[in-house]
Amino acid sequence: RWVVRLPRPTRPALFLLQRTLSGVWTKPSSRRVFRHLRDLFSGWTKPLRRHFVGPLEIRLVRPEDLDALLAFATERLVVSGTFLRRQLRDRWGLPPDRRVGAAAGAFDAEGHLLGFAWADDYHQEGLALDGFWVRSLVVSPRVRRMGVATALVRCLVQEVQRQGADRLHADIDEDNTASLRTFSGLGFRPAPEALTVATNQQWDAAGGSKRLVVLVRPLPG
Repeated sequence: RWVVRLPRPTRPALFLLQRTLSGVWTKPSSRRVFRHLRDLFSGWTKPLRRHFVGPLEIRLVRPEDLDALLAFATERLVVSGTFLRRQLRDRWGLPPDRRVGAAAGAFDAEGHLLGFAWADDYHQEGLALDGFWVRSLVVSPRVRRMGVATALVRCLVQEVQRQGADRLHADIDEDNTASLRTFSGLGFRPAPEALTVATNQQWDAAGGSKRLVVLVRPLPG
């Protein structure tokens, strides 16, 4: 591990730079520009990344995947490991006849998790929002623009439909154009205005800072 010691006079400049970049990042327009550039470069590098990553398996996360899930969460998710462990043990990892909600993962040949999403209700977190909601859709930069996000959501749709749900919801940051495209391509459509307002009110009360776009996909019985 390399340690680069910077002269003391540079510390105020670095502090100001960090504060400036943090302020820029809070602006939706800045995040849109960053995501556009990220998508542009990821498209150029996709063939090379696909070659080095190898085939991926998209499937439901099982109890034996806990270590891989916690490793991914430490690096990519804001959800606590304790919460994920409890959910996998008590809900997602149960046998099919007792399973509630689900988590889907993209696994490489060595069992490493490179993409993750889960669907469950919000009541556990004290939010008065009914039904199943897709949560924490995160894909590692190594496998972006390879259809992983689409496959993860499709896996969740199939599982919650098997569990008898009549619809599946998603709430997405309004500036996250990539996720909005993914869900729209899978048949998700804007939710009724009343649900969108209620969802944003719930998140505002919980400390959320961004406006959410709420989508819903009806599921055939």
